[in-house]
Amino acid sequence: MRGSSEVQLVSASRVSFGQRVAIMNAAYADYYVPMRVTPEQIAQMDRCHDVDVSRSVVARARWESVGMGMLALRGQRAWISGVGVMPAWRRRGVAQAMMRYLIEKAREAGVDRVSLEVIDQNQPAQNLYIDLGFCIQRELLTWRRSATAEPLPIPLERLTPVAPEVLLGYADGWRDQAPCWQRETGTLRKMADQLKGYRLDWRDEPTAYCVLNDREDTVTLVDIGLNPDAGLLMPGRLLLQALAALYADRPVSIINVPADDSLNRILAALGFLVTVRQLEMVLDLTPT
Repeated sequence: MRGSSEVQLVSASRVSFGQRVAIMNAAYADYYVPMRVTPEQIAQMDRCHDVDVSRSVVARARWESVGMGMLALRGQRAWISGVGVMPAWRRRGVAQAMMRYLIEKAREAGVDRVSLEVIDQNQPAQNLYIDLGFCIQRELLTWRRSATAEPLPIPLERLTPVAPEVLLGYADGWRDQAPCWQRETGTLRKMADQLKGYRLDWRDEPTAYCVLNDREDTVTLVDIGLNPDAGLLMPGRLLLQALAALYADRPVSIINVPADDSLNRILAALGFLVTVRQLEMVLDLTPT
């Protein structure tokens, strides 16, 4: 263990799923976007995001856990997520200590770069990350279209159900921008058995696809691909119009679309609204 005499930092592998759930739910209950997770969701995030629990961290003060941060690894890259501190322990250096711990663990793992996302309103966290050497890489947008939004024209083209694993074979060549960690192909392949996929054919050719999480109360798009040989705007518009018709009774959202992605023009034109803005930040660990 390491840390001050008041707060000790330990590997997250030393606490149970239940404890990690409790820490995250308590730390994020009053966050800009409140979040609640279950043990099953924590287990899925560990698996799909390639979280290394042994290199992740929990901050403890005497008999209670007061903070947590997760470190995920893919080859020469690392990703930090879920850094949260209990309200009573904020502004006491706990988050900074945990971040330094995670960065050290990333160095030990031999990675070249560490990335993370932070809500744009969270200026204290941004300042902390900048002080630690992170630089802003790009802005990421979360869009949502309400179930009560004006109905969209229903295109003649229909969506064909296709296994997500098959659709992800198009992914690398059909994305306008590189996705963030949560939407990378490596993440989505591990989630494929819980997702649905649809392909849109235009002019008798596969032209666009979407992969989504279909829940009772909402539909969350986790990936959209548009065939660049067919252009982006028309296939993208037809895909989303057909999707809106298929799920007319539910809101549709998509997380973390890079701000420079051409998809944003289509989303805005079809009545999607930006609900969350995040900044993707990167720390270069390449030896100088």
